[in-house]
Amino acid sequence: MDTTLPIYTEKNDCKDCYKCVRFCPVKAIKVEEDSASIIDEQCIHCGICTLICPTHAKKVRNDLNKAQNLLLTNVNVIASIAPSYISDFDGITPSQMITALKTLGFNEVSETALGAEIVSYNCRELLKKSSANFFISSACPSVVELIEKYYPEYNSNITPLMSPMAAHGKLLKNLNSEQKIIFISPCVAKKVEVDREDSTIDVAITFRDLKEWFAQAGIDPYSYSIDESYKFYPENAASAAMYPMDGGMINSIKSGVTFTNYAFMAFSGIDNIKKVLHRIDEFKSIKPVFLELLACEGGCINGPGTTCTHSLVQKRYALLKDSSDVSFKNAHCYPSDIVYAYNSNEIIANNSYSENEIKEVLQSIGKLSDTDELNCGGCGYNSCRDFVIACLDKKAEHNMCVSYMRQVAHNKAHVLLQKMPSGVVMVNEDLIVIESNKNFAKALGSDMEMIYDVNSGLEGADLRKIVPFYKLFKSVLSNGDAILEKDLRIEGRFIHLSIFTIQKNKVVCGLFRDMSTPEVRREEVVKRTQKVIKENLSTVQQIAFLLGENASRTESMLNSIVDSFNLEYDTKIEQDKLGK
Repeated sequence: MDTTLPIYTEKNDCKDCYKCVRFCPVKAIKVEEDSASIIDEQCIHCGICTLICPTHAKKVRNDLNKAQNLLLTNVNVIASIAPSYISDFDGITPSQMITALKTLGFNEVSETALGAEIVSYNCRELLKKSSANFFISSACPSVVELIEKYYPEYNSNITPLMSPMAAHGKLLKNLNSEQKIIFISPCVAKKVEVDREDSTIDVAITFRDLKEWFAQAGIDPYSYSIDESYKFYPENAASAAMYPMDGGMINSIKSGVTFTNYAFMAFSGIDNIKKVLHRIDEFKSIKPVFLELLACEGGCINGPGTTCTHSLVQKRYALLKDSSDVSFKNAHCYPSDIVYAYNSNEIIANNSYSENEIKEVLQSIGKLSDTDELNCGGCGYNSCRDFVIACLDKKAEHNMCVSYMRQVAHNKAHVLLQKMPSGVVMVNEDLIVIESNKNFAKALGSDMEMIYDVNSGLEGADLRKIVPFYKLFKSVLSNGDAILEKDLRIEGRFIHLSIFTIQKNKVVCGLFRDMSTPEVRREEVVKRTQKVIKENLSTVQQIAFLLGENASRTESMLNSIVDSFNLEYDTKIEQDKLGK
C-alpha cells in the first residue's frame, strides 16, 4: 500500500469482489493474493474505483494536511477554486465562500475560471489558424492520460495548451511569484498534474477535503452575510463558469464569436470517449472538428471529489443561473504563454501470446470449448479471453472466474457426498430434494435405488412421496431446530436418522446410518456406551453429593444433640455443688 499515490488500495479492507476491475475503464487493477491493487502507471486517475468500491478500500490520497501546513508556514497563500463549487456547495454565494476561505487563513481567493478564460481565448486563436482534421481539448487530465497511455497516436491532436488549472496557476505566479497556490476542485486527477515538476500549483485538494477542513475549523460558510461587493482576486471571471459541465468549454470558446468553419462536439464519460476515439483517424469531415472530452459523465460537477448528491439537472442549473453571457473580458490581456506539449506515455500491451498459451489457460479454468466461454463478466473482464490475457499478464488470478470456482465447489461437494458411507439427503422448505447420495437411496430399498439410477441425486423429488417420516424434516424446518436424532426401522433395518439445519427454515439435511453394518454398529455401541457411562457417572456423583450432604446434615444434628446433652449434664453438676 503506497499512500503517496493519488489513488491506492487499503489492502485489509479489500474483499476481492472485483467490482473495481469491472468498472475500471482501462483495467489498471492487479489482483494478487485476493486483493485488488491499482497499477499506477496504467491508471488514468478518473477515480471511478473510489466511488464504486463497496468497502471503501480504494482511497484518494489525502493532501489536506499538506495544504494546512502550507497555510501555516506561508503568509501569502491563494485559493484557486474551481467554478463547480457552486454546484457542490448548494446555494452558497461567492462572498460567503470568499469569507469562509479567508477565515481559514487564505490571503486571497481566486476563480480557476480565469485560467479557463485564458485557455478558451488561446484555443479560439489556435482554431482560427490551424488546418488540422480534429482537435481534442486539454482541460481534463484523465482524458489526457487516457490518450497519452492508450491512444498515443492522437497525442498531436490534443490542443498544445495548459489545462485551466495550470493556466490559472501561471497567471497568479506572474502576478506574484512568491505566492503559494492551493487548488480546490472535484477532481482527483489534478493531483497527478500537481505532482509534475513543472506544476504551477502547490497542492490540490477536493471539495470533500474542503468540507472536512471547514468542519475541523468549526466554520459554517453559510453563516456569513451576503455581500455583493466581495470580488475574487484579481477580478471575477466572465465567461468560463460553465467549464465544469460538458459543452461548457465549447460555450466559452464560442462566446461572442460565431464559428462557421468548425464542428464542435462534447462527450463525457470514459466509455463514451473510448467510442469516440475508436478509429477516429479514419474519419474525414468537410470541416475540422473540436472535441471537448471530459472523463466524468456530465462533466466535472460529477467528479469523484464531490459530496453533493443532487440531480444532474440541479447541478447544471446551479451553474447556468449564475453564469454571465459575456465575452472574454480581459483574458487577452493576461500572459498568453500557456503552450504545453503532451508526450506519449504509451502502455505497451503484451499481445504476443500464442493461441496455444491462451487455450491452455482457458482449459485450466474449465473452458474446454467455445460454448464454455460464457463471457459472463463475473471476473470483471468483458470476455473470458480478456480475463485469460490478464492472467498471462499477471494482473488476474484463476480463482476470479466465478463459474469455474462454482463448478469446482460443486464438484468437490458432489464427490464428498457420494463418498460418504452414510445416506445423505438435502431438502428445501417445500420438502423438495435438492441433492442426495446413493447410500440414501439404498437405505430406502431397492426400488428407490433403481429410481436413483435414473434420476441421479433424486433432484426435484418430493420427500413426502419417498419417505413416510417426512414430518420429522418438516418439524426441523418449521422450528429451526439445530438437530433432531431419531431411531427408525426401514424395511427390517435399524436406521439412525440425524436431521440438522443448513439454512434456518430454508434447507435441512438428513443423515441416515444403517445400524446393522459392523462399522456403524461398533461406533454406535462405543458412542452409546460412553453416553451411558457419562450418565451413570453423573448419577453416581449426584448420589454421592446427596449422601455426603445427608451425612453432613446427620453429623451436624447428632453433634448438636451431644452438645445439648453435655450442656444439661454440666448444669446439673454445678447445681449439685451449690446444693451441698
